[in-house]
Amino acid sequence: MDWIVFGTLAIWLICSVGGAILVKNPVHSILFFLSSVLATAALFLSLGAELIAGLQIIIYAVAIVVFYVLVITTIPWEKIKKFEGVYFKELSIGFPVVLIVFLLMGYMVVKGEFAQSVGKIEDNVREVGKTLFTSYLFPFEVASVILLVAMIGAILLGRKEE
Repeated sequence: MDWIVFGTLAIWLICSVGGAILVKNPVHSILFFLSSVLATAALFLSLGAELIAGLQIIIYAVAIVVFYVLVITTIPWEKIKKFEGVYFKELSIGFPVVLIVFLLMGYMVVKGEFAQSVGKIEDNVREVGKTLFTSYLFPFEVASVILLVAMIGAILLGRKEE
């Protein structure tokens, strides 16, 4: 039964990600992205990681989607809509890279440390907090700086030319 739930959620996630990439309307792309965030949170819930699922919804579904809506409303789309084609050069370079990374990550999950069962963690929140603020403090801070730079870049891109 667990595999049926996991498979259904995984199919939902893959369809949502595909929709976010393939649609041309930026608002529809955000809605597909929101659907993929909810599918990911549901996957975390099915795996017993309630804290990660909650953080997924709070951080991505609220903050990032609001940020994307802000960017969409401030960018002058008449300049961007001049090119409606497909970026073949970027697609020909990016697709093999994504495929190789996907295969490597799949191999790591199936054959690597990630495949070993660690057992049931009693206090999920305490363990995640302790790990996040001890072992992973530097990557956590780097991610916040990257988000800050992305926000400043979006504001600079979206401001009107004088």
